[in-house]
Amino acid sequence: MLTDAEIAARYVKIRPCLNERQRRLWLGVEAQALGRAGVGLVARATGCDVKTVRRGRDEIEAGLEPDGRVRGPGGGRPSVSALDAGVLPALEALVDPGAGATPCHRCDGRRSRPPIWPAS
Repeated sequence: MLTDAEIAARYVKIRPCLNERQRRLWLGVEAQALGRAGVGLVARATGCDVKTVRRGRDEIEAGLEPDGRVRGPGGGRPSVSALDAGVLPALEALVDPGAGATPCHRCDGRRSRPPIWPAS
């Protein structure tokens, strides 16, 4: 049976290569391999929450297929335009498409730096 130190050493080596879902699945596989007390042992050795290890173990046991997503659908912040339909038209009204601002010109038409070629 693996000790806490051995599990922690393995985790430290692989952790930088894993995203959130891969980390959870790795924790679940380790817990599954250790048997009944595996969830608690892996959680204690890695410093992860018991619920995270249990969720990873449950995902492995359910045989979920990879779908290319790290988090489930609906995770993350909704877009501002989805929350308020008037935001996009208001922003477009603020921007004058005829201004033609470039990085070399200020909004008032003056150059931001003198030209590097002599005036003729």
